[in-house]
Amino acid sequence: MEMPKVGREMQRLTELFVGTWRGDEQLFPSEWDPVGGPAVGTWTVRSVAGGFALALEYVEARGGQVTYQGHGVHAQDAHTGQLTAFWFDSVGVVPKAGVAATLDGDRYTYTERTPTGQSRFTYAWQGGVFTFAIDRSPDGVTWAPMHAGTYHRV
Repeated sequence: MEMPKVGREMQRLTELFVGTWRGDEQLFPSEWDPVGGPAVGTWTVRSVAGGFALALEYVEARGGQVTYQGHGVHAQDAHTGQLTAFWFDSVGVVPKAGVAATLDGDRYTYTERTPTGQSRFTYAWQGGVFTFAIDRSPDGVTWAPMHAGTYHRV
């Protein structure tokens, strides 16, 4: 059997994301954080599984104290080409399955359904800057910001 090759989209996502990124964040009031406020986020991303996946380590700090940690796996199915995101965090989120993701140019997105609505995750890269946003919606029609961050490679 011939070994599968990493797809063009995964190669591009790897080029964009691998490394360590740090930046300022704004957290908007939500059911998880009724007050919101500023934070500092650090992403450490590496290529794993022969290039078919990225392992993400995320740490959020507020007032110099770690307040949230997450671990993500973003992968591509070698047979279908589908990009899929998985997220685990210090709130106890354990995904039952991955969420289908898309890469359009330098913009990577996916939407996850939860018991309280939907969360839309948007990663974008432009000119050496990485932005990340989470928007929440109770119905998939009306969206409100929950998290916005701008990061630079360290």
